[in-house]
Amino acid sequence: MSLQVYPIASSSSSSVSAKSVTVPSPLTQYNIVNAFEPAIYTITTSTAGSTATIIFYNGTSNIGTVSTISGTVTYSLGTSATGAYVKTDTGSNIIVTFTLLASALSGTTLSGTLDTITTSGTYNQTGKLFVGAYGGGGGGSGGGKWFGPNVATGGGGGGGSGYYTAGLLFVNEATTITIGTGGNGSAGATSNGTTNNAGNNGGTTNFGNLISAAGGGGGSGYNWQGGGGGGGAAGGGSGDAYSSTGAAGGSSTLDVAITGNSTTGGGGAGARGGNDGGNNGAGGGSGIGTGGSGGSPGASGTGYASGGGGGRAGSYNGDGYAGGSGRPGVVYVLRGF
Repeated sequence: MSLQVYPIASSSSSSVSAKSVTVPSPLTQYNIVNAFEPAIYTITTSTAGSTATIIFYNGTSNIGTVSTISGTVTYSLGTSATGAYVKTDTGSNIIVTFTLLASALSGTTLSGTLDTITTSGTYNQTGKLFVGAYGGGGGGSGGGKWFGPNVATGGGGGGGSGYYTAGLLFVNEATTITIGTGGNGSAGATSNGTTNNAGNNGGTTNFGNLISAAGGGGGSGYNWQGGGGGGGAAGGGSGDAYSSTGAAGGSSTLDVAITGNSTTGGGGAGARGGNDGGNNGAGGGSGIGTGGSGGSPGASGTGYASGGGGGRAGSYNGDGYAGGSGRPGVVYVLRGF
């Protein structure tokens, strides 16, 4: 395969955002002697049926390869290129056009002092603040009562973790903070096949009237198939009479700028009851909070904003077990960045 130098078409005007090169022959590598700035480019061919493959390079290093699809492709070039190789697969005198769609902006992660607020009160710091808030976690619902011989009965659903809201604020006065409470778990069923009460929802967390994060939902009321998991930034696991393992709770990550890769999570579902029983679901999340696992009774969440675990269903004429409680919410404030 031959390699030819073929300068890209240029203009004396710095405002030109599109430049083109004509590729005379297919399956031949051409060298474009032209610098490319870090940016987002739309690359098109004059004939849609001809595929162009472009290799951007800097000196002797390959820094990115891209091919057109049906005559066009949008490509983000992350670093400066001193040139590019271009090759087409079919056709003669195919025009390949590079249109600068948007210049790339550099950015850095935020770094400053992190305040963690876990109780309601007044926050006195002012200025530029990045605030992230979780509502309280929802409570798990109780499991169902033993339903009858040779019948599996579903466990209670886990509570969801509190919802998450964040924003960049400019504050010039003290701010009242309200931390959302965790929702209580509900009792297990004591009558065959009846609907049990749902777990309580978590409370709303507020940073003044500027940031508001709703609480996670409680596990839904039991029927013989099992209680549903509560909604939230991470949902709780749902009880299931047809599965030997209760569903695990989900997990939800805050902004990396605030707490790294830490998460909080929903509660796991309680195991089914009946003749063969089953396994309880685990709670989700780690670092900020962890949802309670399903159990006899369901475990309460730990840390912040996590959901309670669902209660295990009863076996051999036994009552269902209660769900665990969710945990209160939390506010994180990054300042001094």
